Amino acid sequence: MKFNRRGDLGFPEAIMAAMIVTLSLTAYMGLFALNIADDGNISVTSIDHRTFSCLSLADGEIAGDIESRLVSEMERRGLNGISFICEVPGGFGYSSRSVTVGNMDGRIDCERFLFTLKSQDGRIIPAVMEVAVCS
Repeated sequence: MKFNRRGDLGFPEAIMAAMIVTLSLTAYMGLFALNIADDGNISVTSIDHRTFSCLSLADGEIAGDIESRLVSEMERRGLNGISFICEVPGGFGYSSRSVTVGNMDGRIDCERFLFTLKSQDGRIIPAVMEVAVCS
């Protein structure tokens, strides 16, 4: 940057200096926010959705040995507990299924997602899964 005879910066140099300060403060605040947001806790999205692949629809119920898979997922991830609710919307006549393993006291993260289940007659029906993990 050049100063004129009186020691003043020109207008373009002053605007450039202001933009440099603005950009550096923006980068600093962005990195600060990223470090604050990463608290090291396990979120629901870290649970593999393939855990629920054992579920199927049979005789008006949601069948499958999900309890043992949730227990192994809980032990592998070091969680206090996992709560799972599965519902088939749309009036197909299937009752919902709810499973809770472990202790659900503490910080709870929850996620809802769609998952397709196979029925006995060969249809593939979407189901709403809600998983809550307690860490």
